[in-house]
Amino acid sequence: MDVAIGLPNAVPGATGGQLVEWARRADARGFSSLGTIDRIVYENYEPLIALAGAAAVTERIGLCTSVLLGPLRVNATELAKQALSLHALSGGRFTLGVGLGGRDDDYEASGVELAGRGRQLDAMLERVKEVWAGDEVGPSIAGTPGLVVGGHADASFARAARFADGWIAAGPGRSSSPRAPAR
Repeated sequence: MDVAIGLPNAVPGATGGQLVEWARRADARGFSSLGTIDRIVYENYEPLIALAGAAAVTERIGLCTSVLLGPLRVNATELAKQALSLHALSGGRFTLGVGLGGRDDDYEASGVELAGRGRQLDAMLERVKEVWAGDEVGPSIAGTPGLVVGGHADASFARAARFADGWIAAGPGRSSSPRAPAR
């Protein structure tokens, strides 16, 4: 059985040293993958950068954004290149997990409209797959990353079927999110 574990990139006060030591230990103890969550309005490390740090100190453990808030990354080609770069730096161990997220404050702080975010994500995933299929943007030394789509709505299942290698469950909901405001 494969058992994955989260990289504590969203634990307030976690240091870079603690993150890389966590990654080293998870790799040594046989976990299958390290996952990161993505937030903008929160005291956390950016997921791709945190996983790059983990990649530098690990040898076999998989690395996955679980999930990256896709519509907040406004340049799909740049995201495709970042994913290819992390995949190459890790020796082919990266899986890009992408979803919409459910926090209005992350969208507000980013200046990205909530309306139409599903269509934005579809267009982004289409472009990412185009970039990965071509030879214009690289590095390509490790092939292309895996791709999973997160969410709990019917649209996320359809999106996963259309674009991804798999689906990843969404978190338990707003009230369990880090620093969720009382409503």
